[in-house]
Amino acid sequence: MAGGTRVFTAFLHSGVVREMVLRLKFGGERKLAVTLAELALSSWKEIPLSDDTVIPVPASPGRLRERGYNQAALIASAVSRATGARFMQPLIRSGGESQIGIPGDARPGNVRGKFSVRLGTRCSGKVWLIDDVMTTGATITEIVSTLSDAGIRRLQPAVVCFRRIGEKSIIPRKEVNHAGV
Repeated sequence: MAGGTRVFTAFLHSGVVREMVLRLKFGGERKLAVTLAELALSSWKEIPLSDDTVIPVPASPGRLRERGYNQAALIASAVSRATGARFMQPLIRSGGESQIGIPGDARPGNVRGKFSVRLGTRCSGKVWLIDDVMTTGATITEIVSTLSDAGIRRLQPAVVCFRRIGEKSIIPRKEVNHAGV
């Protein structure tokens, strides 16, 4: 749950799936987006229908400049192609640093007020908000609020991986990968 909204998650952020996400995000292996989308679709409780809309969580402006692409958009586009749902990118992210490395209690403030919806956006069916990894749910909660304020009500957030943190986690609190994140 993120802010009272049910979020479909396919996997814990560990093992092979974690490695694939990291290689997509930080290794430039864009082709992995299709595999991650297929794995997620086979694991989510429901999947988008052909009359639904699929939208990605926008990357922070700094990450987009650095990486050259938005991994959530690549995954969402692959979900759209696999299901026949409409793909759109109606969200605008104005500032806010990447959530990576920001303590859980500071994450809501980092994204508060940073998202807006393009004027004239019309979504059909259920709107699927797609991201690669969810840790605290702060980003998804903020976007769900933004979309709801714009009159978009039938929302279904879904992520490839859920990253548990804390003492019961099988994943270290501070992950280290080839990008030094």
